[in-house]
Amino acid sequence: MRRWTPFVLLMPFQFIFGLIYSWGTISPAIHVQSGWPQATLDLAFSLTPLGLLPAVILAGRALHRLAPKTLLAWALTCFTVGGGIGLLTASPVAFMLGYSLLALGVGAGLSTAACIALVSRLYPQRRGSLGGALLALYGMSSVISAPLFDEINRLIGWRPSLAALLGLYAAVGWIAWAFLPVAPAAPRRQTDPLPLMVLLKQRPLQWALVIVLMATPLGSASFATIGHLTKAIGVSSALGVLAVSLMALGNGVGRLGFGFLADWISPRFSRAAALGLNALAALLLLGVLHGYGVGAFAAYPLLIGLAFGGMAGKLPALAAHVAERHSEAAFGLLFGAFAFASFLGPFLSAGLGMHSALQGLALCALAAMGLGLVVAR
Repeated sequence: MRRWTPFVLLMPFQFIFGLIYSWGTISPAIHVQSGWPQATLDLAFSLTPLGLLPAVILAGRALHRLAPKTLLAWALTCFTVGGGIGLLTASPVAFMLGYSLLALGVGAGLSTAACIALVSRLYPQRRGSLGGALLALYGMSSVISAPLFDEINRLIGWRPSLAALLGLYAAVGWIAWAFLPVAPAAPRRQTDPLPLMVLLKQRPLQWALVIVLMATPLGSASFATIGHLTKAIGVSSALGVLAVSLMALGNGVGRLGFGFLADWISPRFSRAAALGLNALAALLLLGVLHGYGVGAFAAYPLLIGLAFGGMAGKLPALAAHVAERHSEAAFGLLFGAFAFASFLGPFLSAGLGMHSALQGLALCALAAMGLGLVVAR
């Protein structure tokens, strides 16, 4: 049992930094009570993956010198300080920079890289399944955070509620951190990180990055637009509400399941399966957008949720597969690409319009499947 203590102690960090996925509950409360424009709240959400992107890349490269526990301390510091900056004033700019960018963006990037590195060093034969399990908890943290915030918000308003939630999570995080063991040194096969441009010249890593950037935006755009999409195609409002839950469920199951697939069969098979589900969802969506198979749309939220979660869940094992001697730096790059692609989907949807963006991103998902098959051969 003691062997699994470090893994259990890493679980709270996923709920802490997965707070971003509760934005669908937090944002309306802020809008109603503070009067902040919806555009400001949308920007606040987008700043989190933008902050996560450089943080996870830099953290992946720093892990050959810094212990994962040290990086986790920096992550918790970002969360604690950033949350304070965001909530101590009434300024929406301070909130965006502190809460969205520093606490949940930079903090999550450092935490994700550190947690995956710790799992890979302590449980090298289960890096896919356990790494996927942590990413699943990160994606499903809203199951606890959203109703907890909603209940407190009914009593004392959004700002004290969010402050209480941040304070509780920070306290739990620091307690868990205090009991974490110091991880063993990086495996001997992990050499000093190559210069970034040299690492990026490795062909398998290049293809992996391109595939992530092509395949992921459809899922993130679907998360952002699913409510509007169900109305646009004439689906009942009840199914629209159910669609959000199905996507969240698929996201969590996909992260866990495709991590297990990477250990059980191979990282390459896990990637192919995730791309296949993504392509199937894209075909279904294209049919619906052109007026065909609207009745089958009920399957889309779960399919795209599984595919989107699978794209993240396979990354710890895939990083070791495409760059074995530099797996922690490679994971930073791959997860950074996933974060950027997660930002890109909603951004394109807002800029091009939902219908045009979803069509284009569905075609990109199909192209990613074709490219994945070519690379596999």
